[in-house]
Amino acid sequence: MPVRAILVGGDNPHANGWLETFAHSPAVSDLALCGTWPGAADGASVYATLEETLETGPFGVGLVCAQNGKAPELATALIEAGIPTLVEKPVARTAKEIAAIETCAQVHGTPWSTCFLNRYHPAVLQMRDWIGQGAIGPLVSVEGRMVTSTVAQRNPRHWLFDRAQSGGGILHWLAIHTVVLIRYISGYEYDCVSGQVATLVEDIDVEEIATATFRLSGGAIGHIHAAYALPRRYGDIQLIARGQRGDITWQSWDYAGRQDQLALQSDVEPWSQSIYLQKSCPAPGGVGYGGQMGLDFLSDFIRAAEEKKPFVCTGLDALRSMQFVEGVYQSAESGQRVDLSN
Repeated sequence: MPVRAILVGGDNPHANGWLETFAHSPAVSDLALCGTWPGAADGASVYATLEETLETGPFGVGLVCAQNGKAPELATALIEAGIPTLVEKPVARTAKEIAAIETCAQVHGTPWSTCFLNRYHPAVLQMRDWIGQGAIGPLVSVEGRMVTSTVAQRNPRHWLFDRAQSGGGILHWLAIHTVVLIRYISGYEYDCVSGQVATLVEDIDVEEIATATFRLSGGAIGHIHAAYALPRRYGDIQLIARGQRGDITWQSWDYAGRQDQLALQSDVEPWSQSIYLQKSCPAPGGVGYGGQMGLDFLSDFIRAAEEKKPFVCTGLDALRSMQFVEGVYQSAESGQRVDLSN
């Protein structure tokens, strides 16, 4: 049966996309909105305060899509009310704030997750399958690139570039996708990290450019480069996994735009029969944030909460990713490698 949904916040760049997802989801019956939702569809109920909105419950699912500095308080309120809750990434400004949400969820027994939709991306699923099937052998090297359009094109006065409201820059908003995907496709945790950050162009107090070198718990060494640094195009985005028996490259964005092309080279049967294998893995289309991936993510989360089963993404993924980000900041400031194994 479709459930009622409560959406709070609205002052997040992905808010209207998520509003459209919820409005078109067959798993959702109707919407109650609280906050600033300029794209609110006809038929959605809009309330002035969260307390007033909660009184109109019960709700089968909630979404917090707000500024990073506001999201933890809103998420905690929904979780305390027993509402299975999705929180738009990166969830909060700090790992401490995310840990507090996780503790609240454990105390109240309420499922929650963050919106890392790329776990449903066909290219990610294929990479993970190939690695799991041994196509490239034991992992030895990982390389991620998240380079995108400049801060000037994104409005330097936006709250995303104000540390007090956002918590950080390119690492918080976009590179966190790369951080979490490396954990997901490899199956390993981050063991340690060294990093550098810089703000070279705009007058903002968060990083425009970041680089991180890390070791995974399985021993592989990796590197992430992230930057708001492209004045004339959107993306130079790539993820590469190399093993003892082969390698996989996901070219997500390049000069030609979105590509979502995979290339596998392997000396393991049956993949070794080709010099290298190419595969197109475009994201499925559809309405709302992330198209069909967003619709599937939402309906699967609702089903997992109802059936009290594990979901593909949890609050722990948000926490581990933010701990990595803060490790980069700590290393950049101290000049020392930061241990993430505890």
